[in-house]
Amino acid sequence: MRCPEKKVSIIGSTPNTTRDKVSSTIKRNDKVFNISDLPGYLEDPDELNEKFQNKLKAYLNDAKLIMFVIDVHTTNYSGLDKIHSLLQKNINKEQKVITVFNKCENFKKFELNTELYKYIYDSDYYVSSIHKLGTEELMEALTKSMSSNTDSIKNTYKSIAIIGKPNSGKSTLFNKLLNEERAIVSNISGTTRDKLEETIKFDSDSYNIIDTAGVPRKKQKNQIDRYASSLAVGQLENSVIAFLVVDAKQGINFEDMRLISECIENKVTPVLIMNKWDLLKEEEKLFINKNIASLLKKYSWLKILRISALNGKGVKNLNTPLNSSPDLPPHPFRGRRAKLKYVTQYDVYPPSFSFILSGRVPINYQNFIDNRLRDTYNFDNICLNIKFKN
Repeated sequence: MRCPEKKVSIIGSTPNTTRDKVSSTIKRNDKVFNISDLPGYLEDPDELNEKFQNKLKAYLNDAKLIMFVIDVHTTNYSGLDKIHSLLQKNINKEQKVITVFNKCENFKKFELNTELYKYIYDSDYYVSSIHKLGTEELMEALTKSMSSNTDSIKNTYKSIAIIGKPNSGKSTLFNKLLNEERAIVSNISGTTRDKLEETIKFDSDSYNIIDTAGVPRKKQKNQIDRYASSLAVGQLENSVIAFLVVDAKQGINFEDMRLISECIENKVTPVLIMNKWDLLKEEEKLFINKNIASLLKKYSWLKILRISALNGKGVKNLNTPLNSSPDLPPHPFRGRRAKLKYVTQYDVYPPSFSFILSGRVPINYQNFIDNRLRDTYNFDNICLNIKFKN
């Protein structure tokens, strides 16, 4: 799926690159609405893809308008017949279906194969999404048929990204927080490929919570998996908190440490979630805790939660994470002691402070200020953005 100004779905030549419903908010003229890309319909899906396709009926029922997208050059009429039958059985009189013929960059409407006529519903459009031909006309038609939906404005909420290695339990946690089977869960590595986004409430605050693809340690040969991992890490740019899920039986490794660094570099507060904690024996828990203390010595402020996403144990504790100068002068830097002129807080997500000095200060004093702010203002487990300017 291509939205007017951004890429939302993963695009590839492999069938069923899109596995789950991927949604994005469209704002056009005075209209606001959600547009969703659904997984392609397979005639003979394997066990994993069958789980995704079993959700198609529910997704169709939720839609006000349905776009039936067809490769204008296709000859797979049996596959189209099954989709046609699916639509006939599941649409109601209040829903509108438009047929969109794609890949029409070298095609004229009058050349349409007569075998395809029966798949045309309320109206038909001819586009080339990759070349952006006919897409503006299609978007105009979509906008006119939509009423403004303020419930679709997800980006008014702060975002929480769920990240981690494959099979760490991210999607299980996502489902548990939503209290529904929104994401497909399996033992197959890379089951979640698309970005899944829903709205959730923690106490009185609403958040967009995002389930992402696993970020593996080893170099990926599959281009789609590489893009999915990149998309997962990219969610940090727009998030205020990251739930970094770790399989407790495997413990923390290099990739987890890299993701913690990615969070902090993006000024996102990481919350380390040791999942499957209930499966560990007492001696294993002691060993993992010692390993955590050693590896995270640099990040002693980081919040760590030990949970079981499968049975919900400890999950309720996930809502816990959500202008004065120090009384000691700066340490000398290369023989000169900088003077603190003033400090200001210029943002709250994350808490951001700017220290204006007459010179430079050493790293250990910068760490001292970080710790002092945490102690004074109860920023125990929050990622801070602190800048020093001279």
